[in-house]
Amino acid sequence: MEKSCLQPLIRPDLQAHIYSADLLNNVRNLRTFCPARTKFCAAVKANGYGHGIDEIVGILKSYVDAFAVATFYEAIHIEPITEGKPILILEPVNPAYTPEQIMLCARYGFHCELSSLEGLEYVSRVLKCTSLRIPLHLNVETGMGRCGLEEGLCQTVFQRLADCPNVRLAGVMTHFATADDEDLSYAYEQLFRFEKFLEQHRLKDRGDITIHACNSAGTLKIPQAHYGMVRCGISMYGYYSRPMKNPPVKLTPILKLQAPITQLNTIPSGYPVGYGKSFITARPTTAAIVYLGYADGYRRCFSNRAKMKIGETAVPVIGRVCMDQVILDVTEVPNVSLGQMVTVIDNRHDSVCGVYSLAGLADTICYEILTMIHSHVSRIVH
Repeated sequence: MEKSCLQPLIRPDLQAHIYSADLLNNVRNLRTFCPARTKFCAAVKANGYGHGIDEIVGILKSYVDAFAVATFYEAIHIEPITEGKPILILEPVNPAYTPEQIMLCARYGFHCELSSLEGLEYVSRVLKCTSLRIPLHLNVETGMGRCGLEEGLCQTVFQRLADCPNVRLAGVMTHFATADDEDLSYAYEQLFRFEKFLEQHRLKDRGDITIHACNSAGTLKIPQAHYGMVRCGISMYGYYSRPMKNPPVKLTPILKLQAPITQLNTIPSGYPVGYGKSFITARPTTAAIVYLGYADGYRRCFSNRAKMKIGETAVPVIGRVCMDQVILDVTEVPNVSLGQMVTVIDNRHDSVCGVYSLAGLADTICYEILTMIHSHVSRIVH
């Protein structure tokens, strides 16, 4: 392998297998659940939810209507590979953007979120005396308590838009705070407020703007809010925001993370394993070392608790997860060998090392487990 100082740092021994057929099936199933007129916006922020933004965009560019990213930097990164599909930046325009960034957003036609009067004034000042126009999506505060613009200020924004020739209102949006809860009463309160706002300003009658409100959970559970577009993220990658007993749509995880065994040791009974002597062997133990750890996104809290798989055999993590090493008890695995691949994250909902299982051990959500997979892990598309 020829060394190059410009070559990105990728570890081919850590392999995130991305199954494109499952991704496309998930998108197809989600689209079938929506009205035919509803556009599908694929959320690919945070490196494609940990799956690899380049790989996910490459698979989806012919099958979705738009992409959503968190930041300008993600938008400018994927722009060359989207084949002209619209890109929605979810970070609201604000004076922290440089004038050059605003100019590029307008030049490339990036759709940007608007959630403040200051943001509108800033964009208008930057683009004044140019022929450029930027498409903005007004984010209406309905109960999320984050980036939305209060209803009273929205009226001021509408008035100012008429005086801003370099700005085009391309969309009106909101975001549900509790759509992934079992109790949807608050989500329906938000929907009521949003509907009232749309009616008050006669926005449903305008064919030049896209109305959108649903994230993945909203898409699955609040069909009244599909409007002109849905913004699907976690569901596209094969997960419900939290496990569902009777999901309305079948979703299949699209990622399997594997790494090889790099060392095998025989440890006597009663011997400590790893930092802090947190595990003491109760029998002669065959221990396998896998060169992956919390620096790669495998949480330290999995120490002495999580399991991985060799073939179909579940093997426990013993000792503390290190920065770049994990130790497994492989005593029960027949014919275990150096170089044998271990499944670190499985692509099955019910697996002992599936994302739901790992999220439960870490007392977190599936999003965090996925997005922590380091960018130096090799993404392999099937």
